[in-house]
Amino acid sequence: MKKHLFACLFISFLSLSAQSNKNVEDGLFRINALSPGVSYELGAGKNSTFNFEASVIPVTQTYAGGDFDWALFPVLGAEFRYFTNMERRIAKEKNISGNSGNYVSFLNHAFITAPILGNIEYDIPIAYLGAVIYGFQRTYPKGFYFGIAGGPGFFTGDYNPSATIYLDGRIGWVIGKKKELN
Repeated sequence: MKKHLFACLFISFLSLSAQSNKNVEDGLFRINALSPGVSYELGAGKNSTFNFEASVIPVTQTYAGGDFDWALFPVLGAEFRYFTNMERRIAKEKNISGNSGNYVSFLNHAFITAPILGNIEYDIPIAYLGAVIYGFQRTYPKGFYFGIAGGPGFFTGDYNPSATIYLDGRIGWVIGKKKELN
């Protein structure tokens, strides 16, 4: 019985220590400049994070007749990110500080449909964007970061849900302490 108890405790200890050996940061607070706002990326696993954000983003629509509409909307977002190349970056002795890496994610954005500026109007109070995206982000020692992401998505605005392409570019600063550079 003691052997079984010891084996269970030993396996539990190994699994707990494996969970604490993350390649991603425990938490990153960012200020975004291109799409003004803030985000918090929370380390969830060895190579995965949850990213929560509040921002203002531009939305554009084009029509066959050549009409072009645009607006700035307040957005609340949440996404799950899985970093695909952390082990390779570590093996090549590249920086992973500030979650510098490539990722795939499932993105969720809720748009408050009262525009801050622009000429797009919706009949519903909240619109939704869901997308499966591939992106990368890099963070530098002084806290400057940038990221690019894109992929297919689904947008529900008014009463005509539609397929869309999500494109995103980020520039900003990480506030607070990051892991040491690898």
